[in-house]
Amino acid sequence: MKKIFTLLFSSFILFSCSRDDDKVQTQNDDALITKMSLILYPNSLPYNNSELSFYFQYDNNKRLIKKTGGFLSVSGSSGYNGFFTDKIYTTLTYINNKVTVENFSSSPDFTVPKNSKYYTIDNNQIIQKEVPNNYYGSYRDEKQTFKYTNNKVVEISTTLPNLPYFPPDDYIETYLEKFYYDTNGNLTKSEYFEQHDGINKGIKIVRTFGDYDNSINPFKRFYLLDEYFYRSISKNNFRKYTEVKYNEAGGIISNSEQAWTFKYDSSGNIIIN
Repeated sequence: MKKIFTLLFSSFILFSCSRDDDKVQTQNDDALITKMSLILYPNSLPYNNSELSFYFQYDNNKRLIKKTGGFLSVSGSSGYNGFFTDKIYTTLTYINNKVTVENFSSSPDFTVPKNSKYYTIDNNQIIQKEVPNNYYGSYRDEKQTFKYTNNKVVEISTTLPNLPYFPPDDYIETYLEKFYYDTNGNLTKSEYFEQHDGINKGIKIVRTFGDYDNSINPFKRFYLLDEYFYRSISKNNFRKYTEVKYNEAGGIISNSEQAWTFKYDSSGNIIIN
């Protein structure tokens, strides 16, 4: 069983800019989003675009502490993957350089998995991330270590510290994702490898990011939310994404592509739709 980042690549239609006069770490010029709506593909969810809005709250240090809005899974027989509700929220709790991210329901009618994630951060960069596996058990718990060059993440290595190992016929299972950028500081590609004893084996995923605009990137404060992580690490905003998944023999298992259209003001920055 391999770890694949699940992405909800979202378009956004509302943000405001704010400068941090207190010089909190390195995010002084990053936009503060208080509301964001998705642009959806036809039949992706049983709601109109205008009905889908996420709300964001921050602490006095302008750190994200809450996202309100999420998707509740439903039976596949409905023809949809889930439906949107404002009764799901995500909290981010900071204690020194540790952050806990968890999901909750404010409705008495349903509960949601917490999907707890535990981060160690330094100067708004993720140093380590621990992901308990509530489905398969603690033997599939993950520990991710982040490596940076010139303040850009270049590698994420994933280990399963509780996974049993039975040599000589067994192997140590790990994963490695490598990141590549253009001269503007925008992510162009990532390569995700399944590794056996430190050697690339098994499934490989190649993700490409392109058609960047020249707008400020309002996602930078969302780097602790999985669904926005890939958008948060670039200077600008990608409008095209492709993902190709390969098997161990190099054959293509799946191939997908997505594209977005944003609206911009006269300065080239994204505006309210």
